[in-house]
Amino acid sequence: MMDRRSFLAGLAATLLPAAASANPVEWIVSLLWEASHDPSLCGARNAAVQGTLSRLEGVNLPEYGKVIVVNIPSGVVTAYQDGIPVIESRAVVGNPSTPTPELDTRVTFVRPNPTWTVPESIVTRKGWRAKLAEDPAYFADNGFQIMVGGQMVSAYDAAPHAREVQRFVQQPGPYNALGLLKIGLHNSNAIYLHDTNQPSNYDADLRAASAGCIRIEDVRDIAAWILGLSRHDIDAMIDADDMTDYVPGETVRVVIGYWTAWPDANGQLRFYPDIYEMDGAGEDCTQSAAGHAESRSYAPGSLWREYETR
Repeated sequence: MMDRRSFLAGLAATLLPAAASANPVEWIVSLLWEASHDPSLCGARNAAVQGTLSRLEGVNLPEYGKVIVVNIPSGVVTAYQDGIPVIESRAVVGNPSTPTPELDTRVTFVRPNPTWTVPESIVTRKGWRAKLAEDPAYFADNGFQIMVGGQMVSAYDAAPHAREVQRFVQQPGPYNALGLLKIGLHNSNAIYLHDTNQPSNYDADLRAASAGCIRIEDVRDIAAWILGLSRHDIDAMIDADDMTDYVPGETVRVVIGYWTAWPDANGQLRFYPDIYEMDGAGEDCTQSAAGHAESRSYAPGSLWREYETR
């Protein structure tokens, strides 16, 4: 097993939300381990610290190159270039019934104007075959083509054969659930990053509303960064109805983690909802500790500096 110092050396350079000190390894070790033994952090907050520490043990990130980090509980996606955060965006992650999995993977392509092939799990859960038979106009109005007998047909033509439907495919357009951009990921869970046609979800405090994939508010900026292009280039692809799969010229790692306790730029722990109930109960709270369970700083502010890119 990787020793703790080696693990944190790779981790600290890429996961810290602002900028690490001159010695980030010592800083993050002291912060997390001190917090885990702080009697004023009990119950759910102690569980968050302990749970985050345990889930970080398998994380190993390069110090150089492009890395996208998704923290599921916080609903935040951050793009890092050589360890420096260059883009941070709100995101919507999977709801508790369809959770986003933890992954260590890479970007496979960026596609403007994507189609959406609806997973069978969603079709079954929403009863879409029965809905198609009753209301084909819903699917026609929302841009669906439907496969029956190996052929793509309109919703109206498919409705009499609803029980035999093999696939629902939503065409590019304003109603597409993936929005106007899809970022493919190498994985066997059909998880990817994408735009959305429901941007109001980004305004929620708890952004756990997807079927498992990750919707990104600033997805055009992140797509441009992945491909080494400008935002104008991405906008032009979309406006031209381009549907090409663009493969990045370099490896772009993507790490999706579940970290319910994390430091901010001032060295103060922030706690996020344990939306998937992975943390457990934590240490019991004594009467004296219960009144001192507020967020607190575990490192001097002099150890931090703000990145100009934020």
